[in-house]
Amino acid sequence: MDTSTDNTNLKSQYAAQITADLERNSTEHERLSTEISALQRQLSVLENNRVLLLSMRQTLGGETAADVPANTGVGGSEDESSAAPESAALPAARKPARKTNTATGKRKGAESDRSRPKRVRESGVPTLRDLIRDDLVQHGEPRSAAEVTTALTQALPDREIKATVVRSTLESLVAKGQVHRTKQQKSVFYSVTAPDTAAGTSEPSTASAS
Repeated sequence: MDTSTDNTNLKSQYAAQITADLERNSTEHERLSTEISALQRQLSVLENNRVLLLSMRQTLGGETAADVPANTGVGGSEDESSAAPESAALPAARKPARKTNTATGKRKGAESDRSRPKRVRESGVPTLRDLIRDDLVQHGEPRSAAEVTTALTQALPDREIKATVVRSTLESLVAKGQVHRTKQQKSVFYSVTAPDTAAGTSEPSTASAS
């Protein structure tokens, strides 16, 4: 008897729970149906207004119906999802242009560096070789590389002039026969070679080199 009573009570509880769930389901179904009906009425009104507005625009000579994007049931989410890849693709399309511009800028910088000596020559700025020859001509007597360096440094304080560079330039002028080198004890002195002397020493220097 006790077991049958328990089963009856359990069935009654399940039946009451199911009845309550059905009532909640019916209430929710009715609510959603009402909302859907209202939305459908609103959608119908919007569609009718859209057709009316499009016909008025065509009558006024504005855009045609094909120029106006059509509405879709879930257009908002689709438009946003399609717009996102497009907006993300724009920076990617601009990146190569920036890289190309950067690379072009580097090439232009390199070309400007290579063409800088040419611009210096065209602007009339004297080279170190010209300055050294002018110094030797001005003094008219043999001078050491240190003396030439000191004189050029004082005359051109804004220009960096190194003694090693001056010495190598003097030796280059000696090799070309434009400067004469003499040695006194342990010191080496340089002087400008006379034009006749330079012409006369050019052949022996060539022969000795051969």
